[in-house]
Amino acid sequence: MARPAPQSIEEPHIERIRAFDLMRGFFLIVILLDHLAYYPSGLDIFTGRGLLYISTAEGFFAISGLVLGIVRGRKLLKKPLSIAAKLLLKRSVQLYIESIILTLLFTIVAWLFYHNPEIKYGAATPDTPFWQVVWQTITLQYTYGWADFLRYYALFLAGAPFALWLLRRGKWYIVTIINIALWWYYTQTPGGETWLPFSWQLVFYSGFIVGFYWPALTRWWRRTLHAWQRRAIARTITALFLLGFTVNFLLMLNANYWHVEPFAAWHNQYNMEYFDKDRLPIPRLAFGVICFWGLFALVRRYEKIIAKYLGWLLMPLGTNSLYVYTIEAFIVYFAHLFILPPQPFIAAAPWFINLALSIAAIMLVWTAVRRKFLFSEIGRAHV
Repeated sequence: MARPAPQSIEEPHIERIRAFDLMRGFFLIVILLDHLAYYPSGLDIFTGRGLLYISTAEGFFAISGLVLGIVRGRKLLKKPLSIAAKLLLKRSVQLYIESIILTLLFTIVAWLFYHNPEIKYGAATPDTPFWQVVWQTITLQYTYGWADFLRYYALFLAGAPFALWLLRRGKWYIVTIINIALWWYYTQTPGGETWLPFSWQLVFYSGFIVGFYWPALTRWWRRTLHAWQRRAIARTITALFLLGFTVNFLLMLNANYWHVEPFAAWHNQYNMEYFDKDRLPIPRLAFGVICFWGLFALVRRYEKIIAKYLGWLLMPLGTNSLYVYTIEAFIVYFAHLFILPPQPFIAAAPWFINLALSIAAIMLVWTAVRRKFLFSEIGRAHV
């Protein structure tokens, strides 16, 4: 029999937070544009060309963990743990199988077009026995073709019931210690794709903890702080986010195009040390926290306006995130293979061609969601 939740934890009515869906929809568009890498397009001012000190991928995992903590943690608090665990593990298995299928499918395509220079790097060589590729994929030793996100998410979901069991008992600090220990362990390894989830789980489960305690945190925010204090904090973190993003964007452009010293040298020397995307050093994590909550404060403040003019685009993407990511993986892979190679630094096509292709890719994803293309086969993200 499941142990009842502590009496100090309540289960209030929790409405879906539209700002998170809008943000997640935006993150998915940026992920798509950065992987297409059709620059310049005019849209790259919103994306940073995937070269900033923070990425929307981290924001995507943070929101996914946060929403999961609310939907599968807090909202099901009065239900037996087994119910939430069953839902989490079922979704984990679905994504695990999907990541295997996508990895094998993309690998076969890579073998068919192996001499095409635009094939995404990292594919197993054609002389590799197929059974070996299958085995390495099943055992999480090999992934290819943007199926890595699905594999990470499957692993994080598999560990979520244990984290939820601890959170229901008020042991959030144990979850935090485990997350930090796994992240630290990855920083001491040579790195690599196989062990990368040890690093990125810190982002996901940090969001999961915040999501589980979201009602308590929002009550504290509203009841403990005066209105002027809340406004001051929100405006400060928003200003820090906008300032940090602007400075970071200018440093990125300078390092790759303008080469004004000593800023270019500083960027090249310290970028990987303090802002490595795999190891997630403390400066990158701190900058990520500022950017995430600064953007949240901005979206929350102008939520009605954003929803009115961009909700038709962002909401369908944000509420079907893992389905959208899977569709994006296909679009990016075949766009590079048959239409136009990525252009991170050299504009091989005029800006208006890049803009048209980028908009076409976004609308193709949106249309797939609206038409529910292969919804049952790919699986809809419910959180």
